[in-house]
Amino acid sequence: MIKCLRIVLIAALISFGTGCARNEYHSILSISESWLKIKMDFATINFSSPNFSLNEFETRLDGFHGTLSSFFSSPVAYLYGINRPEDMHFLKTITVTLDDLGAAAKSGSSDAVFATMLEIDSAIEQMLRIDTDFSNKSQLQYFQLFFFFSILVLVLIFVSSGLFSRLQIAKSREGQSLVFSRETVLALEHERERIARELHDTVAQDLWRLSFQVAGIGRAEDQEKRSELCTEVISEQKEIMQRIREICNSLIPPGFKHRGLENALRSLCHDFQQRSGIECNVSVEEDLRPLDIDRQLLIFRIVQECLTNIHKHSGASKASVIVHTRERETLVICVSDNGRGFSAPQKNSFSVLHSQGKLGLWSMSERAASMAGSLSLDSIAGSTMVTLRLPFRGAAS
Repeated sequence: MIKCLRIVLIAALISFGTGCARNEYHSILSISESWLKIKMDFATINFSSPNFSLNEFETRLDGFHGTLSSFFSSPVAYLYGINRPEDMHFLKTITVTLDDLGAAAKSGSSDAVFATMLEIDSAIEQMLRIDTDFSNKSQLQYFQLFFFFSILVLVLIFVSSGLFSRLQIAKSREGQSLVFSRETVLALEHERERIARELHDTVAQDLWRLSFQVAGIGRAEDQEKRSELCTEVISEQKEIMQRIREICNSLIPPGFKHRGLENALRSLCHDFQQRSGIECNVSVEEDLRPLDIDRQLLIFRIVQECLTNIHKHSGASKASVIVHTRERETLVICVSDNGRGFSAPQKNSFSVLHSQGKLGLWSMSERAASMAGSLSLDSIAGSTMVTLRLPFRGAAS
């Protein structure tokens, strides 16, 4: 982190130094340009000539001294002093050599003047190479820093996008959970109403009729009539008990811990066949991987709802329940019939059934989703199949 801040400081100082060089401060490039002008002027001067003006020469050297002083007081020189202190002696050499140049000019020796100027040329050339190298390295570090921060920004964007997506999914699931809870309450109310109607239309009516038959026993005049009424009462009582037993069986889930899913489904299909008169075949693959009690109950309720729909709406003469696994990773339950069929919804559109008031199929799809499974419905004239696919992931092993 400290290195990154240092690179930022270097880049900022370079930018600031460059801007200052255009206005008040000088750079190494401007020092080189100033010295080149002085060299061009000095090339035409004969230092041993009587016309040579030493004051003019010293004035030019003083101006060059000012250029160097301006550079030394600039942020760029400060930057060099921090990062490249070993290279600053080249500029200090130029300052010292300028004094030697003035002394050579006073002596009137052209050879000494030009020899001293070559020393200054060499020092300035070396500084130009160092400046170019330092600038290239600084730009490379600046680019690396920019690249690093760009990657960091992209990562933050992706992370933020992922978190936002998860938040939206969580909100969506929470909304679905609330809807499902509300619909579950409504389904319970509908179930209570159904049970009340069934009790009223069957058991209550049968008990009312039975009470009249019992009252008629006391009014019968001969023994034969009383015996006949008693036989009818006993028969009616058995029918009422059977109806109550059927209602209880539909409400109380089987004991999966002791019976298992296979036996529970076979018993369900047997009772369905006895009650509806529709032939129901069951095929369960042997050695199924065990499932937890909650999943077994949900599967049982889905099959139970399918059979109820077949009895009420299909007009079928045959039905089947097939349970098997696919590649030992997915449990597949298929419930089919040979009924009249109906217009099935498109894939993933069970919400359409809910909007149409078909809560049974919708609740089946919600039960499947709660187990991380999927429910598909295929129906044509003469055939309907409901398929539940349930991954074993999360099941008891």
